[in-house]
Amino acid sequence: MKLDNSKYYRMPLIMGPLFDRGNIPRISYPKTESLVLQYKSDPEAIYSLLPECYQPTKEPIVTVIFNYFNGLDFMAGGEYRTATVQVSAQFKGEHDHVEGDYILVMFENDTLPIIGGREDLGVPKWYADISPVKRLSKGHLRCEASLWGHLLFGIELEPLKLQNKVVRLVASKKISERPWLCYKYIPALDGPPDADYPTITKNDVKIEQMWLGELGKIFFSSPCEEDVASVKHIIDALKTLQVHQVIQTVHICGSAFLRYDLSRRLK
Repeated sequence: MKLDNSKYYRMPLIMGPLFDRGNIPRISYPKTESLVLQYKSDPEAIYSLLPECYQPTKEPIVTVIFNYFNGLDFMAGGEYRTATVQVSAQFKGEHDHVEGDYILVMFENDTLPIIGGREDLGVPKWYADISPVKRLSKGHLRCEASLWGHLLFGIELEPLKLQNKVVRLVASKKISERPWLCYKYIPALDGPPDADYPTITKNDVKIEQMWLGELGKIFFSSPCEEDVASVKHIIDALKTLQVHQVIQTVHICGSAFLRYDLSRRLK
């Protein structure tokens, strides 16, 4: 098998090329639902978790997002779920000066999007079981991530208020303009890493329903290595981002495009 460098491949190579490098597609997410908790934390705690090419922004914001996706073509109409923790960050390089949200970890409950996001975009993905949205008494909404039967973390939002079209349009634009910041690191079998550089990815978001609030919480368990292996160290790192003030809670339903065609290295 001779590989064509003008084509885009992914393991296993027996699939053949997925598309031409000059024709990288947008990926459609026709049905999305998101629960979001944003809070202020300690700038030094954020700084300690960022690769050295990134810096915290003026506002030390942590965003926790549970996403639910359905009707996905690349999964034969199926669905998957994510639980993401990200922090406000900025990159000032030789050519790029951008501000966005650096993804510390993105837990997902399906292998296919984990592989694509890690190998292609450099998103730090890891497997976990993600609960459905739990609708509790008094209008509370709760989501949880767990591994092998052991709770990792979750969020609970108190009742939110439905927003009008104007607010939805402004929020859609704001979210779409704010990129994901990541760091693609792939170790080598020997010697220097095979990949070692910052990346940027964008999403086009359309919000069809939106609720806003100001009250909510994030909660963590305390799993040991005997229960969740090295994932314990991920949870320990996330716990250092202590909640100083909850800024906003959000519940969104809509659609999105993952802009693979705009994803690239930062320089």
